[in-house]
Amino acid sequence: MNNRWKNALLVIPIYGVVAFIMGYIIEGKPVWNLVISSVIAGFLLSVFIWPRMEKKRLEKEKKTQTSLEDNRND
Repeated sequence: MNNRWKNALLVIPIYGVVAFIMGYIIEGKPVWNLVISSVIAGFLLSVFIWPRMEKKRLEKEKKTQTSLEDNRND
């Protein structure tokens, strides 16, 4: 199992539990629509959005590093 899915298995329950607790505090009972939507959001964030953002950040850092190295060599 790769790192992306391990992170997802950690993030998904955390989002659900936080939504459950917040719904219970605010409404006085669990709001299951909020819990389910938070679990789905946690899945989408951890599996698709965060890895793509990380990949773009690393590409940008690599590009700036190579341009800095080129400037030093001149």
